[in-house]
Amino acid sequence: MSEAAALPPEPAAPAGLTVPPALAPVVDRARALAASPAIASARPALLLIALLGVAALAWALLRQPEWRPLYPGLSEADAAAVTTALAAANFDHRVNEATGTVEVAASDVARARILLAGQGLPKSAAAGPGSDLDAMPLGASRSVEAARLKAALARELAASVEAIDGVKSARVHVAAPEPSVFIRDRAAPSASVFVTLAPGRSLSEAQVRAIIWLVATSVPGLTSDRVSVVDQSGTLLSAGVSGDGQQLAYQQRLEGLVRDRLVKLLTPMLGPGRFTAEVAADVDFSENEAASERFQPAGTVRSQQTSRNMEGTPPPAAGIPGALTNTVPQAAQVQGNPPATPAPAAAGGTVTAETAATNYEIGKDVSVTRAAAPRLKRLSVAVLIDTAALGNAKARAGEIATIQRLVRGAMGFDPARGDLVEVQVRAFAPADDAPKAWYQTPVVQDYGPWIAAVGAVLLLLGGGFLLWRARRKAAQAALSAAGLAGAAADGAGAVVGGAVGGVLGSVLGAVGRAGPVPTVYPEGSAEKAAVDAMIDGGELLRPAAARDYSGKLDIARTLVTGDRDRAMAVARQMLLADQSSAPAADEPEEDAA
Repeated sequence: MSEAAALPPEPAAPAGLTVPPALAPVVDRARALAASPAIASARPALLLIALLGVAALAWALLRQPEWRPLYPGLSEADAAAVTTALAAANFDHRVNEATGTVEVAASDVARARILLAGQGLPKSAAAGPGSDLDAMPLGASRSVEAARLKAALARELAASVEAIDGVKSARVHVAAPEPSVFIRDRAAPSASVFVTLAPGRSLSEAQVRAIIWLVATSVPGLTSDRVSVVDQSGTLLSAGVSGDGQQLAYQQRLEGLVRDRLVKLLTPMLGPGRFTAEVAADVDFSENEAASERFQPAGTVRSQQTSRNMEGTPPPAAGIPGALTNTVPQAAQVQGNPPATPAPAAAGGTVTAETAATNYEIGKDVSVTRAAAPRLKRLSVAVLIDTAALGNAKARAGEIATIQRLVRGAMGFDPARGDLVEVQVRAFAPADDAPKAWYQTPVVQDYGPWIAAVGAVLLLLGGGFLLWRARRKAAQAALSAAGLAGAAADGAGAVVGGAVGGVLGSVLGAVGRAGPVPTVYPEGSAEKAAVDAMIDGGELLRPAAARDYSGKLDIARTLVTGDRDRAMAVARQMLLADQSSAPAADEPEEDAA
């Protein structure tokens, strides 16, 4: 059986990949170009460039601008009109499927609003506080004016609430009674806020408190406890920011502050995990107000009145007329409160009754005392220490006393307030350590990145080795079929030339390119017998065989044209001899072939 028959058959082309005859030369040329060594060596770089190009194209296609809502809470008619106007002006816009708002790119918000304002859009935009006052007819009653002012204030507050992140729309209701001159008829105002939140959003406690204070400080006489906030699901959001919740939060912050002080103080002394500290604070949040009024003991006479009743004829007038009638009487000097004595009876009349009233200017002091809230009524601290954290039993009592003094100093101990400090020493129960997963072990956490890097390098080396071995096998298979065609004969000649000096390889290459020639030596001739003797004796493998070039050429032609099977056997013997003599230099030559 011939050597050519032993070669594996070429793989058949897939059934579904039939190439048209017109494109066959182009496909063959493309396959030859892809199989060239230059393209094969540059294949990783080409693959990287292709990946970068695909990534850049995907980024350009998937990149979207930052969308901003143009006008939140538009009606359907306004939204349609706004969309039409933006499309006519070539603005990039979209309608958010979740909220239904019209959105444009962040860089086009100002220009789009200016464009819409020039066209009078949106038509149902919320009117400002001056619109009601401008539309108010002349001679409107005071009640109508107050109602319109209240409505304008409610709209302004709703617009301010809608500006908070997460609020889609808002409505504010203000209940402000008419002022009265009578104190008993006066009523405190109140307000309620209804908010519609955006899908998937919620208001934090700080945001709800901000809404409450925003409304409370905008309405005269309105306090924060008379403002309620409700969302679209009927949840009373203002219930979470009541006074009870704030009091509990204050108490927890106070206890946490004292606990942190104790931990920072005892951790360097006892070690972490060697003690526990708990704090209980009794806080009084009641507000007390006391008023006192004190009068001064010594007073000054402010006025004095005397009244007499007389019976009979009064005495006649006496004295010189006009002499002393216009003289200003001297100021009366009153000392104390003399006892009432009956006045002497005047001539011509009798005094039946006499009364005297004296008014004193008495000073007084009025003081109002308000107790500060909240007030700390009592503070209790309990510290439990592990036995292993302290020394022996003899020194333990002194250390406990020292720790107790330190705890009192850190907590601000006040005996008049009734504070309590308790320090106990007990043995802590050992904690059962849960088994860690293999990826949580210290070895994996410390050396995991290095192990992953080494594994990646080994994987790359292994893949490169497999690729190199596959290419080597393919080169060897192609080399074994050399001699059957001219290009294969060139490769075989290059390999043989490496073994026997390159002379016979060049001859075989030239013969292969020249194609088949007629038999030089006929069968049965002496020259043919001499050539057969040289082949059988292995003389061709020695460099001294056939000293002249013409003889070598004749031998090569005879082998190729006269006996192909024996020529293939000779080439195989040359390859085996080359591999046995120089195994280290064989691999590069095979790769080049």
